[in-house]
Amino acid sequence: MSNELEILQRALQREKAARKQAEQILEGKSKELYQITQELKDANAKLEDGLTEKTSELQGVFGNLVDAYVLMDISGNVIKMNHSAKELFGYDINQEKLNIVKLIYKEDYEYAMTSFQKLVAEGSFSNYQARVYTKHKGVRTVHINASLILNNKKQPIAAQGIVRDITEELEQKQIFEEQKKQLSAIVENSSLGIALTQFGKILQTNKAFQSLLGYSNDELLQKEVKNISLKDEYLESASKMQQMNDGEIDYFSVNKRYVKKDGSWFWAKTNVAAVRNEDGSIKYQVALIEDITEQLEFEKQRDKLVKNLEKSNKELNDYAHVVSHDLKSPLRSMNALLTWLQEDYAEVLDANAHNSLNMLLKKVDKMDHLISGILKYSSIDKVNHPKQNIALQDIVTDIIDVIHIPNHITIKIITELPVVIGDKFSLQQLFQNLLNNAVKYNDKEQGVITVSCEQKDEFWEFAITDNGAGISKKYHDKIFQIFQTLDDKNESTGVGLSIVKKIVDLYDGKIWLVSEEGIGTTFYFTLKNKI
Repeated sequence: MSNELEILQRALQREKAARKQAEQILEGKSKELYQITQELKDANAKLEDGLTEKTSELQGVFGNLVDAYVLMDISGNVIKMNHSAKELFGYDINQEKLNIVKLIYKEDYEYAMTSFQKLVAEGSFSNYQARVYTKHKGVRTVHINASLILNNKKQPIAAQGIVRDITEELEQKQIFEEQKKQLSAIVENSSLGIALTQFGKILQTNKAFQSLLGYSNDELLQKEVKNISLKDEYLESASKMQQMNDGEIDYFSVNKRYVKKDGSWFWAKTNVAAVRNEDGSIKYQVALIEDITEQLEFEKQRDKLVKNLEKSNKELNDYAHVVSHDLKSPLRSMNALLTWLQEDYAEVLDANAHNSLNMLLKKVDKMDHLISGILKYSSIDKVNHPKQNIALQDIVTDIIDVIHIPNHITIKIITELPVVIGDKFSLQQLFQNLLNNAVKYNDKEQGVITVSCEQKDEFWEFAITDNGAGISKKYHDKIFQIFQTLDDKNESTGVGLSIVKKIVDLYDGKIWLVSEEGIGTTFYFTLKNKI
């Protein structure tokens, strides 16, 4: 009995020990489970925070995306749009339902369905371009990149797309392409040679340049600028080109010779402009080449002609002075001799003799005036007086006070005469000759001469009118030519009006007359406001 009791006690002790050990193990596992639970809670909290943060970030990206974003279910019903999508398509899905099929342009429907099948089969597509209907902006052309959204069983549940409106971009591209074609047509059909170069290497040429040099475009593409230039002249342009490459200049112009395929050369004016990259480095140069061989030859001949003309004018001017001096000397002697004859033989000579001597004196005096007129005519444009403001009112008033005006003739200035820029000498000659002419040919008992002026655009138009004998129309075309007179009954030399014409020409003006025989004449002429 005692043995059984001992066995039972030992068994109880072992059970207690085992229970205690189990309790200790359970306590340890509970602590471990608690720690794991706490760690899981912390991890879940961090995961939720991260998810919230990522969701917020995605919402920010979604809301601020410049391009339109559209999310639709697998049947095409739009379930989400960002602000850009609402702006583009004009729909608000919070107020009205929208299926993507409604947006498809009818002529692009088949293409749209094919693209959607590709999306379902491959999971995405890119560079889809088509036209769509919008609510307020009409038909627009868009570019779309789309992808499927799958569930955890890899089954498609939705699709999303980024949509960009490229209508204006395509229009601008079309305009650019059209302008490019127009520019190409202009370049190809330009009479100027055009070459595109890069650091001396020829990249492209037009037909005119090829024609100038006698090479084909392919042949020129194998050459450099130095291959078609004379060495010395190339060095000059190469120096300018280096300045351009260094960024010192963007444009230069040179006259140089180009060597043709047959070995001959021609002179050309070459204008070179730089086309630069964003960093300022040379991308290429554009050269415009104009053949000026004939122009230079013409200028050479012109310069030679001008020099010869200047020499001839000087010789003619010198000759006129020499001749006038040589002619006036014997005329003075003749005048003196005739005067002495009249004085010394006044009592001996009869009336006819005195009349003949008087006629000879008049002829001598006319010849003297003619020579003086020739001198004035030849030197009127040689006198270099400084240009200044000239008050024509004062000029004409002084002339009226100085010239001989018979008692039966009146000269009136009926409008205020302007101030012009010119030289006093030539303007005085102009008005004095015309007024003298009007006085000389006035045959009326009461002669009236008027001076007037009217402003017309860039010119002043002057008029000197008389009520004299008038001028026959047959003289109107030649009256301003030197040595042309109306008749031979007076002392007219035929130089006065030719001087007037020459002065008006110097002032870039015009002169003409309106006249009626027996009624009178008006001489019109113009002078520039600014000379």
